[in-house]
Amino acid sequence: MSKKNRSQAEQEETLEQPQAPQAQAQKGPLPEQEQSHPDGRPDYYEQFVRLSADFDNYRKRTEREKASFLAYGKKQFAEKLLPAYEVMLREREKMDKAPKGEELTGEAKSLRDGMRLILSELEKAFTAEGITRMDVLDKPYDPNTQEVVAMIPSSAEQAGLVLQEVQMGFMMDGNVLRPARVIVGQESED
Repeated sequence: MSKKNRSQAEQEETLEQPQAPQAQAQKGPLPEQEQSHPDGRPDYYEQFVRLSADFDNYRKRTEREKASFLAYGKKQFAEKLLPAYEVMLREREKMDKAPKGEELTGEAKSLRDGMRLILSELEKAFTAEGITRMDVLDKPYDPNTQEVVAMIPSSAEQAGLVLQEVQMGFMMDGNVLRPARVIVGQESED
């Protein structure tokens, strides 16, 4: 070899040698070197166990997220139906309070019966989903489930009790879906 070729070959060797240990030091030890048997074979069982645990954790997390998304969707849908459901409940209460001597005929009777059928189906669906109406009238005010709209003077026995329900409240699976808006009695200063 000529001097020129020899010096080029030496330079190439010196350039390659220092870079290889530095690159390996920056990256850290190779996975095969960390997890290997004393005879130099990689430990595939250890890798399998870790991968299996990671997958199991992933599966559990996605199941929790799926249940959470379904519950959120159910809640959102129920909140949209509540105003119509409340109107139908209030109308049924009005019909039940109507004078008994007043008989409906023809279309009015069909309309009333149809509304009652629709309301009973809605009640079945809401009950199946765990949605129930709060019973708040003549009960002590509960700030966790009710919002006070107004306070009116009342007797000492009625102080702190819910006297009127302005907007119905609903629970879903033991949690407040929509708080009841109420008027509470306040002892008058007479």
